[in-house]
This record gives sequence, structure tokens and C-alpha cells, in this order.
Amino acid sequence: MIKFETILNAMDEGVLIVNEENKIVYFNNAYGDFIGHPLEEVKGLILTEIRKGARMPQVLKTGKPMEVVFREEKGEEYFANIYPIFENGKLKGGISTVTFLKNAKFIMDTLKELEKKQADLKERMRHTNGTRYEFQDIICQSSASIKCVEAAKKIAQSDISVLIDGESGCGKELYAQSIHNESLRKEYPFVAINCAALNGNILESELFGYEGGSFTGSNKNGKPGIFEIAERGTIFLDEVSELDYNLQAKLLRVIQERKIRRVGGTSEIDIDVRIICACNVDLMKYIEDKKFRKDLYYRISTFPLHLPPLRERREDIIPLVEKHLKVLGIQQKRNLSISEEAKMILYKYDWPGNVRELNNVLEYSTVVCHDNEIGVSSLPPSVLADWNKSDYHFKPLAEAVRLFEKEQIKKAVELYGGTVEDKKYIAEKLGISLATLYNKLNDQ
Repeated sequence: MIKFETILNAMDEGVLIVNEENKIVYFNNAYGDFIGHPLEEVKGLILTEIRKGARMPQVLKTGKPMEVVFREEKGEEYFANIYPIFENGKLKGGISTVTFLKNAKFIMDTLKELEKKQADLKERMRHTNGTRYEFQDIICQSSASIKCVEAAKKIAQSDISVLIDGESGCGKELYAQSIHNESLRKEYPFVAINCAALNGNILESELFGYEGGSFTGSNKNGKPGIFEIAERGTIFLDEVSELDYNLQAKLLRVIQERKIRRVGGTSEIDIDVRIICACNVDLMKYIEDKKFRKDLYYRISTFPLHLPPLRERREDIIPLVEKHLKVLGIQQKRNLSISEEAKMILYKYDWPGNVRELNNVLEYSTVVCHDNEIGVSSLPPSVLADWNKSDYHFKPLAEAVRLFEKEQIKKAVELYGGTVEDKKYIAEKLGISLATLYNKLNDQ
């Protein structure tokens, strides 16, 4: 049988054992090489006689371990984990393991590689069910967005119908996919269709499928519709307000009966899907104008989820900018950045096209910017025209930046609170020190 010492001496990590009096009992070859003494020379000596800065005495005194302690000594950088040794509740000594940074770097690189592979695998798995997004992909710095995500997570586990409304470009499909990926149906397909993109007859065949020879140009073997394709998964009906009025009646029956009949078919097919709908208009107004069925509205809106426009959640703007710049930087193989002045202009802009417009603006700006930094001159004329009309434009730059910072800090305190811990969190989020945050708060 291999001796215990042989096993420890085969390790790259240093191992030290002391008794309750902090006297050296044992260490392996790696630890001996580190301190520059063989075991026979120092065995029985008090550890601090040869290593003045050792943390072992503190562990022996408190009886509490110290984990992942970074140290630098004799030109070596390392991490130490120090644990007390107890026997029948009585302190008997301590053990320390030392991972040298040259080895730790290899371990960290390996872990990073494994994390990357895991992320890649997760991304591929997400694509297999027809989705790209999860709740973690949603930027929610503003209280409005936080409330939306919290509400969406609550109903994700249920099977109730959801109606997501909001202006164009707000991220309705982002939420729909996230709800699906948080649900019990996440292993099954997510199938989206835009109801405004197809006319009534074609849309009907896309939804419910058709039998062979049902119409000119149809597949002779027929074709399943998305209600069949999405079996046990989720169907996302975007711009549901634009459904043909007659088709609305058929959809209502499908939702009620949980059965479909293909175009040109006679038999009914059982279905098991969750339905999430979205619109960017006032459906109640559509109902008043006889454009949308009231009974269908109540069937699809068991849980209404309103997404506010970007201008009503300005705290999300800069994080969205930074996130999309990272994506563009990877795509373009560039180290992209944005100036504080340009950030302020984007923050004050009202974004009628919401996140979709924001992404388009950044893509435009990365094409025309110099030295990989988006400055004011890199922003499109539409954004600058709006900025030129604002009061901020006519303030000295330092004053404008100060007002911008003041507004950001005020909203952050309102959102996260005013305790010391809250302010530490706010400072971290804003990328400044706690002392700087207090100075800026005192200036307000």
C-alpha cells in the first residue's frame, strides 16, 4: 500500500501540519521547497520562528478556518487554505494547503475553459428549443424592469396564457422566450409567428397546418402547423391584434377545446401547448372598434404583462449600451468604448424605437467612429438633432456631466435604498468607490 507521505510528496501543492502549540509536525516536499528547509531540520519548531507572517496562530486561536487567503512571500504568489483540526471537540492542531499561483493560474485557466465549454453547450441547448434568451439576458437596472422580470418569473411555472404589450422594440419576444425557458415546457419547442406578416389564409395554414391538395401549390403530403410543431412547448403569437377577425374565432375555439383541425381536413388533433401573445396597440380600443373579439381577448390575457418604453426606464439605457457594445466588439473583433459625453446624449434621448433603435444607433456609430471609441460626432443625425434642442446641450460640459451623475445617483438611491450596505452596492454598480459616492451625495 502506498504510504501517506508518498502521496503528499507527489503533490504540487504545499501541505503543512502543526500541533495545538503551533509546532511543526509535518510538511511535504513542496512546502519544504517553499520555505527553504527540509522537514528534519525544523520539525518540532514553532512555525512563526521560521515564518513570521504565518496565519496559522490566528486559526488555532479562533478555531475558525481561513479559506482562499492570497499571500506573496519570497517571490512566490500563492493561495492558502488553513483549517483547525479537532478530535472529540478538542483542538489538536491545524493544517494548511498552499496552491502556488503558477499552479493556480493553470487551475483557473482550466476552470475558465470548462466554464466557456459549459456556456457554449448551454447556448447550443437553448437553440435546440428555438430560443436564444433567458431571464439572465434581460437588463433590469430600473425599478420598472425589475418589477416586469419578477412578475414574468412568477407566472413562468404556470400554464396560464400571457399577453405582453408594449411599444415596438421593447423586447416582447425576449420576455416570451425567457418565460418559456423558466417553465416546465423548456425542453420542448418555442415557436414564434408574426400575425401581421401573413394574410389570413396563409396564416391559418401556418397555424393549423393543412392536408395534401388543400389548395394550389400545397404540399401533396400536407404540412403540420405550428400548434403541432410546438407540441408540449410554447407558441408565441406576435402582433396578435392583426389576426383576421374570422381567424380569431377559430383561434378561440382551439384555445377552448385544445384541438385543431388542419385546413382541408376532417379529423381533429389534440394539442398540448402554452400560448403567449404580444401586441403593440391598445387591444381594448380594437375591441371597441370591432377589430378584435372580446371573448378572445379574455382568453389570451389571463396574465397581462406591460413592458414600459425605454424612455420610462432610463436607468437601463447605459447598461444596454455597454452590453451591446460588447457584442459588437466580439463580432467586429474590436475593443469598442464610448465617451461619457456620448453616453449622456444617449441617456437623455427618448428612444421612440426603444431597444431596437438603440441597437441600430450603436451599430451605425461603430461604423463611423474613430479609434474604436464612440464620441458625440459618431452618433447619427437623428439623435444629435434631438440633443441640440435640449437644455443640456447649452450647458457647460462639466455642468451637464454633473447633472447627469446627480440624476443617476438619485435614482439609484431611490431604487436600492440609503443604508451603508445599499450604498456599497450602488457604488459597485456605478463603478466608483464608496468614498466617491459619498462625496457626490454631499455635493447634491
